[in-house]
Amino acid sequence: MYALVLAVALAQNTPTIAPAATPVPSGSPATLQVSTTTINLNPAQQQIVTVTGATPPLQILLDRKLVTATADPSGTALTIAAAQATGSATLHVTDATGASADIAIRVAFNAGTIVGQTTLTVTGNPAEPAWLAQEVADRVTHVTQALPGAAVRIGTVTPPAPLLPDQSAQFVVPVQIEGGAQYFDQTGSTTVTVHNLGLEPALSALLFYDDDPEHITQDGVLFRGSLSVAQPTRLYYYHDVAAGPRRLVVALRANSEGQTSLQLVAALPSPGGVPDAGQTLTDAFLPVKTRNEGVVLDLSRGEPYILADVPMTANQTVAGIADIRVLSGGPVELTVLAVSPGVDPRTLLDGPLLPDDTHHRSGVFAIDPGYGTDTLTFSAGGDDATLIIPDANLSNVDSSSKGRDDGDYGVVHTIDLTLNNPGTAPAVAYFFFQPPGQIANGTFLIDGKIIDVGCVRLPSNYQVTAFDLPPGRTYHSVVQTMVNGGSFLPIEVGVTASPPVSAPPTDAPDGCFPKL
Repeated sequence: MYALVLAVALAQNTPTIAPAATPVPSGSPATLQVSTTTINLNPAQQQIVTVTGATPPLQILLDRKLVTATADPSGTALTIAAAQATGSATLHVTDATGASADIAIRVAFNAGTIVGQTTLTVTGNPAEPAWLAQEVADRVTHVTQALPGAAVRIGTVTPPAPLLPDQSAQFVVPVQIEGGAQYFDQTGSTTVTVHNLGLEPALSALLFYDDDPEHITQDGVLFRGSLSVAQPTRLYYYHDVAAGPRRLVVALRANSEGQTSLQLVAALPSPGGVPDAGQTLTDAFLPVKTRNEGVVLDLSRGEPYILADVPMTANQTVAGIADIRVLSGGPVELTVLAVSPGVDPRTLLDGPLLPDDTHHRSGVFAIDPGYGTDTLTFSAGGDDATLIIPDANLSNVDSSSKGRDDGDYGVVHTIDLTLNNPGTAPAVAYFFFQPPGQIANGTFLIDGKIIDVGCVRLPSNYQVTAFDLPPGRTYHSVVQTMVNGGSFLPIEVGVTASPPVSAPPTDAPDGCFPKL
């Protein structure tokens, strides 16, 4: 009885001690507050995540051992560090009360590097907006460093006006490098400062003609030549792929001690079919050559510069043309290569030439001053004025070589055209083109405008353009043309008062490739 009374007395005079709090289950678990629920890390990079309102200690669970995660003893921060592995993982964090948060983690390399600023030196009298926009975009593409498998997207470039010689302009170009599932996308811009160097056009003294082997069947060197200050040179190549896919690569490599500078006026279009590839090439080259639109490249010794890298599939044809003038330094080795996808073309630069196909459509040829230059005069009421562009062979620089340029491929023919109307009534003069009874694809630059006749083969007069001649007036024009790849010489051009015929469709009975 005494013990019971004592116990009651003690209970009445002793403070009550509450048991430890026990979490009360609810419909959904409490959520921890973290500064971010998504983390993107490069390999070997780390990030600290702030945790707010947590009851320590924090427990950490990774569904994949992709990173190292440690919790601060105070329960206020997490340190997450990546190693070298790439991929994705989820970090699950729980505090002493059961509150939790999930953090999605991705470890990857950036898709590439966007250069903030670069310069571009061009030539042109003037440099037209559309051409200049493409060169600016090409420059940004060239300096943007993308990892294999990433895709570079260049934003729109819109020059407001032609850029005159000795003028400068600046363009801010949006750039995105898309990494897909492999890399982190990169978004930014490159500021391009462009200067138009006042440079007079140069006449090419040499022609590098590369059409042998015409049908590419293996990797290797298709053509190799040396460029120097003394001799401005034109490169003309024309190949198709017998077994694809493959790439056609043009590389430049300087061999001087100091820096080498050169001007490049080029048309390097995408592959196509015959005869479209040749026509596309002429369409692109004649206007830029006439305006002397080019870029100035600076080359360091021994460091290859990839001028063109064109992907080709089986049975595709690729053609390209470039006027190259070494301004300082040199010599410069030019190499045309056939390269399989995924192969570094630099590993093939010093290899031997591939075997030829016995047609000998390759070599280095001298272009004498004035070669391909003619005059043509027509008077209304008089006879037709005609001119034959012959199937002449340029002189091979190597007298022991069997190489020849049948068809004058790569040569620009210039015709100084004078049209007179001595009468008192208006007259019309028709400029025409006549093939030799074999396939010919006529392309002409007249008064700054490209005119494509189309593919023809019958020895008829096909109309190129018409000139209205007011009475008592004389009209002067300069006509330029090239023999498109896949075409034949000799051809006849001329001026007549009789309306010529129009070129038929390619598959018409009198077309280039009639259906049989």
